[in-house]
This record gives sequence, structure tokens and C-alpha cells, in this order.
Amino acid sequence: MEEEPNSFELVENREAIELVPTWEPQLWWLFVGAGVLVLVVLSVVYLRREKVAFNPQNAEREAFRKASEAFRKMEPSGIRESAVRVSLILREYLAQSLGEPALFQTHEEFVSQHDALANLPDGIREATGRFFGELAAIKYGPEDMGDGNSVDFKNRGVELLERIHAA
Repeated sequence: MEEEPNSFELVENREAIELVPTWEPQLWWLFVGAGVLVLVVLSVVYLRREKVAFNPQNAEREAFRKASEAFRKMEPSGIRESAVRVSLILREYLAQSLGEPALFQTHEEFVSQHDALANLPDGIREATGRFFGELAAIKYGPEDMGDGNSVDFKNRGVELLERIHAA
């Protein structure tokens, strides 16, 4: 029996670093890096922007301007429609200028609220309550209200608006 030659060859030694797989940058890494960079830039811009200070006087003036403009644009119409419109204009003004929840309350809730219009003098507070009571009586009253003067409600609303704004 003859011996067969060994077929195993000895390979030269390789350096260990050659056995480590190489990392090749891929396109999606570029997108991830760009996305992170954009998020960092947007965060810095958001955090460093100037905060606009809230100025109550500006809010009151703007609310008064809007209410006055709404009264000017108000066309003469039926007494019920005028009462609804005047009430809405005044409630929006109170909500924007004084922070009153009048816009989101029923008439009964607004009148029964003890601290409603607490910043106003007593005479104006009482006049406001009475006027809103009259408007509610017309808005929620029976259909046959007779002939009322819708212009009178508009003028009284403007007068009350000016009194509240002046206080």
C-alpha cells in the first residue's frame, strides 16, 4: 500500500487586520445624518426665537377695534337677529379683552357668576348685566315680539362697549 500524498497546503500567514470586514458607507447613512442635522438646526432655531411678550393693553385695544368694526358693519335687521348679534359682539369683546368666559356661557351662567366683570366698576357691571338680560329676553322670548327698534340695541351696545373699554 502506497501512501497518498497529503493535499493540504499551508497558506501563508495573513495579518489579523485583513480578516476584519471593511465598512463601506451607504447612501441611507447620508440621509440619516442629514435628517439628524436638520432636526438639531430646527430645535436650536425654535428654542432661540424671540418670545413675544403678551401685552394686555394691546389685547384690549385689538378687541375694542374688532368689536367697533363689527358694530359698524352691522346692518339693520329684525330685533331678534340684532339682539343675537349685539350679544355676540359684546361677549367676544369681553372674552378677548378681559378674559371673561362670557362667550362660552349661557346668560344665566354669566349673570350668576359672582366674579363676572370683577375688574369693572359696579355701575358698569350692573348696566352690563341688565343689558345682557334685555338681550336674552328678546333672543329667547316668544316669536311675536312686536315692532322693536334694532338700531336702538346697536347704539346701546356701542355705548356699553365704549363704557367698558374706558373703565
